Amino acid sequence: MCIDYRVVNGFIQLSNYPLPLIDDPLIGFESAMWFMSLDMASGFWAIRMTERAKLITTFVCPFGHFQWVRMPFGLKNAPLVYQAVINNCLWGFVRLAPEEEAEVDQDVLEVLGLHPSKREESGSQVSALTDTVTVFQRNIPAPASMGPVLGRSSYIDDIAHGAPTWDQRCDDLDAFLFRLRYWNISVSLPKSEFGKLSIPCLSHEISAEGIRAVPKIAKGVQDLPFPKTLKGVQSFLGNLNYYHKFIEDFPVVAVVQYEFSDGQVHSERDLTRAKAAFEILKKIVSTPLLRHPDRSKPFVIIPHANRWPLAQSWVKNMMERSDQ
Repeated sequence: MCIDYRVVNGFIQLSNYPLPLIDDPLIGFESAMWFMSLDMASGFWAIRMTERAKLITTFVCPFGHFQWVRMPFGLKNAPLVYQAVINNCLWGFVRLAPEEEAEVDQDVLEVLGLHPSKREESGSQVSALTDTVTVFQRNIPAPASMGPVLGRSSYIDDIAHGAPTWDQRCDDLDAFLFRLRYWNISVSLPKSEFGKLSIPCLSHEISAEGIRAVPKIAKGVQDLPFPKTLKGVQSFLGNLNYYHKFIEDFPVVAVVQYEFSDGQVHSERDLTRAKAAFEILKKIVSTPLLRHPDRSKPFVIIPHANRWPLAQSWVKNMMERSDQ
């Protein structure tokens, strides 16, 4: 269930916690042979609400007046809060509050090397209107035993991981599942992959060979007809930008598409170069393979620039020299 919180979101200050780049979960697989892809279950409902947040997110429906005790969908900070919890689960920055840690199974605490901490004694009951304390604001540091468990980042609830051997994969999975139990986060078994030679991740397919576009999506791009409107061309380029890293000289090939005018598309004049570039882009994106980098070798950075900005910069440089 998702509530329309547009009015509430207008009064909520946007969190400054950063979301990872879309490419971050796709790197670091150069030595991996066995892969697993984990998708979390119940999503934001794993996060407890503070007393103040419960009042703010109150809603009315035909069945009565209700408050959320778990974080609902629809709040603009929900993805950022969930990302912070998953990152903390992966990297072990802080631990749960004593009252929440008391609900964790004893065998989980033993595996993680944790001893139940003492509850904070308070002489007065904190008002529900001012209770905004979260696990991160309490900032109870986790012990060294709760360091990085996979050495990887996630994109909200999508986690991809690879290991060089089957035994290492099993050990990593076991350690991560205990960490998830500590934070009361569940894994969706139907949406997860365990012990595969290739896994899907964020519309990509990861294997020991490298990273490629999901075949189903690549096939859809290959079957696309030439757009009949400028908006269609812009939509095609926007979708293609997601896979631009697979396309060598993408700015150079796509510049013809970017120079389109609405009149050119409707009149169907001077479209020879545009259609040729369109077919080249479709062919390239349909069969790409981006190999994992070899970090033992030096990296070479080659900046891309098409002839128009490059010529403009060269002419400007020459004019400045002549003035001198």
